[in-house]
Amino acid sequence: MQGRSIRQFMWRFQDSFCGSVGIGAGIALKAIGFFGEPKVLLVGFQIAGDHEFSVCIEPETGPYVPTDLSDVVRRGAELYAEHPESSMWDSVPHVHEQRHQRLRDRMRAKALEEAFALMPGEEDRAFFSSGSVRVGDYEIHIVLSVDRGELERVPQISTEEVDRFVVFRSLVHAVISEVLRRASRALYIPDIGSGVLSESIDEIVRSATEDMMRTVLYCAHFMFGGGNHLLMSSISALPYEGRSGSGRIVISRDDDPAVEVLFRLCEPVRVDNVPAVRKLLEASGPEADLLSHGDSIYGFGTVTPDYDVQSETVFVISITGRGVWELSHAGKVLLTVRDGVPRLPSRVLDEEYFRDLVDRLFPDADIQALLDAAHAAGDHRHGAMLIISGDAPGEANRLSPQSWSIEPTFLSPDLLTQMTDMDGAVLIDPQGRCHAIGVILDGMARGKGDPARGSRYNNAIRYLGSEPPTTIVIVYSADGGINILPKLHPRIGRNIVINAVERYLSAASTDPMDIREASKAWDAVRSLRFYLSDGQCEALNQARAGVDEWERNNLELWMVRSDLQADPDMDDSYWL
Repeated sequence: MQGRSIRQFMWRFQDSFCGSVGIGAGIALKAIGFFGEPKVLLVGFQIAGDHEFSVCIEPETGPYVPTDLSDVVRRGAELYAEHPESSMWDSVPHVHEQRHQRLRDRMRAKALEEAFALMPGEEDRAFFSSGSVRVGDYEIHIVLSVDRGELERVPQISTEEVDRFVVFRSLVHAVISEVLRRASRALYIPDIGSGVLSESIDEIVRSATEDMMRTVLYCAHFMFGGGNHLLMSSISALPYEGRSGSGRIVISRDDDPAVEVLFRLCEPVRVDNVPAVRKLLEASGPEADLLSHGDSIYGFGTVTPDYDVQSETVFVISITGRGVWELSHAGKVLLTVRDGVPRLPSRVLDEEYFRDLVDRLFPDADIQALLDAAHAAGDHRHGAMLIISGDAPGEANRLSPQSWSIEPTFLSPDLLTQMTDMDGAVLIDPQGRCHAIGVILDGMARGKGDPARGSRYNNAIRYLGSEPPTTIVIVYSADGGINILPKLHPRIGRNIVINAVERYLSAASTDPMDIREASKAWDAVRSLRFYLSDGQCEALNQARAGVDEWERNNLELWMVRSDLQADPDMDDSYWL
């Protein structure tokens, strides 16, 4: 990467600042288990001075240009005029002006999000903009985008605002907001970007978790929910007479019709009284949960079956083990915390991938029987493994010295769950019949394991690496993680790849060069690199060499891109 002069100049270190925020955002989102390809850019609106550009974008090499955002200021003013708070009046003049300036700024940020989302080719991205900070002659917004499909798969609620208070719909939304908030605050530092940003990722994630907990409690009409993240971690970590905790706390208004109060405490117990709450937790169970309206426990009761899940007014905190707790709504886990470390939940079986994998490997299987078995194994108490084998009788016999073969039979879901309490896996055939229990997998280590993972996962990797009969293994880790193996690339239509290749070859040969289109087209073929043939890779690399030469001759800054290579694992089974 070469040094450069900046045409769309806002301040000297704008490029390194933008890069640092992007790196930090990626690390923070990865820390909670989100892999939505975050990207960061800066947008500056001129408010003083005499400059070539009234709107500046970093990076200025694309794929966006200032004219893409020419309507943002007008649209922001329109959103401000439509907002109900624009008609509010404060009797203190400077407070009134500050309130409305913040609202105008928020609406311009919203207009930015709209503008990016409506650009051709950006339908698959979700955009989030910070408020602005003045740096030099520009008011600068930080914009972060993520893969929309990945974001939509994150467990979340739909409420975005309660009584004018923002609600973070998911842990991902909260982390994005915290990254943008801290990055915006950093813009007040002189010459920001001249060095490495020193924000702690752990602090970002913990602050985001606290923000999410607090705002979710707004939905239950509790407006003072600060500190609940740390309190729940303290309660879950405290043993009672040597036992790990388990139990549930229902959070709602104390008069919510969806909560049936079985009995009330004469004196509510404050949630910050950790030993008392931990003791009460021992009494919760299938018949009654602890009831809380936010800052105290007031009784025992249950959520009624007719709860309107669309109202999003009742939430549950489940203590599942020593130092482990979850926040959920209507049975959907929104986040999990283990030893104070928050993450997205990973207990949800990816049924779409599982169905696709079964269809590819066992086209004559009883998919419903296999799904029932997979869900039953998922109700384990301490980790489990389910093996679906194309030669279940043969594997049951071969592995019998370290397992128990049984007469092939269908196990009820409850019985199959019970069998997972034993060490070892449950072996079934593609029709769902069980052939062995307590199975210990064999196989040679082949360098594809993960030393950070447990024995179940690594045993499954070794077994699949030793080329057994066609097999699917579902690994349920004790910490709630789920892996469906083997992990194959999705099947796609051949025309998708052909069209992406032709698009790039066309963009690369255009005269004059449309570097914006060439950049987008390259990103598209690179995302499909697993499916490319040797011939397609050769043609793309040759075309890219011409684009690289154009960039070197016409840009002050350019990226060095690696050659594409055909993947040896690609075959016709990946085409739809």
